[in-house]
Amino acid sequence: MNIKRVLIFLTLSILTTCAATISLPSDTNKYFYAIGYGETLRDAKTDALATISAKISVNVASNFSNSVTANRQSGNEDVLSTTKSEVVSKSKNIEYTDVKVQESLNDGKQWIVLVEVDRAILTATYVRKLNVVDAKLKAEWEIYKEAGYFEKLKISAGINKYLKETDSFFPLLHALDSDYDDSKYSSRYMNYTKEMRKAKSELVFKIISDKNSEPLASLIRSQLSLENATFHNKNYNVLIKITTTAKTRKYRSTNDKFAKLTFALRDTTIKATDKVGNVVSNVLYKTKSGSSEGFEDAIARTAKYEEMIAKEGIISFITGN
Repeated sequence: MNIKRVLIFLTLSILTTCAATISLPSDTNKYFYAIGYGETLRDAKTDALATISAKISVNVASNFSNSVTANRQSGNEDVLSTTKSEVVSKSKNIEYTDVKVQESLNDGKQWIVLVEVDRAILTATYVRKLNVVDAKLKAEWEIYKEAGYFEKLKISAGINKYLKETDSFFPLLHALDSDYDDSKYSSRYMNYTKEMRKAKSELVFKIISDKNSEPLASLIRSQLSLENATFHNKNYNVLIKITTTAKTRKYRSTNDKFAKLTFALRDTTIKATDKVGNVVSNVLYKTKSGSSEGFEDAIARTAKYEEMIAKEGIISFITGN
């Protein structure tokens, strides 16, 4: 019995000694390294990759201010802060390929692994992802260049969406490869942003509405004003016309408060035309609004529109993008 106990003790000691022999190499310009632990070999590998992701995200955060993204959005601290948080968060969920397990062992309690990640392969993966988005950006920009004033505003919503997609790539690529050169993107993206801001500043709106749409017209004007839009009743290049038709509806309900509400089932059309009358946008919204004050008050309520604008943005709301 004593011999068995000695053998068990020696076996555990050997395993423990083996565990200690897995040493962590320093990261190099070619590879990331990490040791992971888990109940299974797969869990240990996942743990090691999470450690690498954490190291990369720290690098992303510290170098964000020098990225294409930060330069393009310079001057808007709120947007920069939000973007940085999103970028750092995404960098913690990297998609790894060709991960090599250099060493692995089980000490009787858990698996322990040493993994190696090739930085060049990881960089190439994200360059390919970036180029897919960039191809869409180029195509949209070709359309944008030939568009009129308000059409440019419509198209810019899509361009900004693609630019936002690229925001997470550049800081990450710099973290993966210290020699990564983003110059072929940076000047072009800065130009996109500059040109869109210029086109936006040249827009002059006129808003007209029927009686049912007056509260919505006021809301749209207010939201556009927050975007620094300009308004003029004569010297405009975009006319927004808002019309609303509505049907009244009452609903039976055991809820006395609900039963007393009068509902307006609204069809609201927002049409945008240029100075010579060409229709550049025409969108229909079907909404329902209730009020205890009667049908006209139900028509005038803007809560549903406010929800849409908060979700989509004022430009997308007007254009239906």
